[in-house]
Parts: sequence; structure tokens; C-alpha cells
Amino acid sequence: MEKGRVFTGARARFKLNGVNVGYARNVNMSEEIEYQPVEVIDNIRVAEHVAIAYRVTMSCSRFRIVKDSLKAQSWFPKTGKNSEEHLKNILSSGDMSATLEDSKTGAILATVIEVRVASHNWAVDARGIVGEDIQFAAIAIQDESEV
Repeated sequence: MEKGRVFTGARARFKLNGVNVGYARNVNMSEEIEYQPVEVIDNIRVAEHVAIAYRVTMSCSRFRIVKDSLKAQSWFPKTGKNSEEHLKNILSSGDMSATLEDSKTGAILATVIEVRVASHNWAVDARGIVGEDIQFAAIAIQDESEV
């Protein structure tokens, strides 16, 4: 195999809606197809497995940057002045796309479709760099063979 094709974190670029996620330090993507066994009477073995669900999960961690919050980037809906405005902001927040790109070749290794930030959290301690963990909801993942 040709050398130099191994993908590493040092050459990874993670983007939401085409914007680099600054100081990202960990990106996890997962595709899952759930199969259910068809178990019939008078057969000790499973007759077949049928697909019943397709799920995508994605998460990332990043260093918390002052004045660069998820809400400032419009990646997470703002709270609003009251509960009605808060709900309106949540319901009107659009889907995003996420990409994982190889900075060496420019190749897109994964595109995550219809992404929304589902949750984010961070903790501050006396002697540590503050990190933020972000969980996403998504519809599908396409890898480089599909893009």
C-alpha cells in the first residue's frame, strides 16, 4: 500500500455548515443498523434477521473558547426572552451538515446529513483547560465512497 494515506487527527478538519469547529479535540461518528431476529415455532435457529432501524450518532469535544459559543455560532438555539421565544428558536433552528475532511488531500471522509446539536456541556475546575462535549442528532452518514 502507498505510504502517506493513513488518516490522523493531525490532518483532520471538522466542519459544521462549512465552518471549522475551532479547537476540536475529539470527533466520534457511528452508524448502526438494528436487526431483529425472526424466531419461528418449530425451529431452534433464527430463520433470518430483518432490518428495523438505521441510526446515526455523532459527538465531539472541543476546548471552550471565550466569545465563540455554540449559540454565538448559531449551532444551538438561543434561549430567548421568554418561553415562547425559546420554543420558537428551537423549532426554527435549521439542520446543518457536518464534514470530516483530510487537510492533506482535501478529501471528504464523511458527511453527516441533517445534523442538530442535541446537547452540550462543560465543566470548569481550578487547574484545567475547559472542554465542551457536544452530542448531535443526525439522519445519515455518507463516507468518501458515497460523496
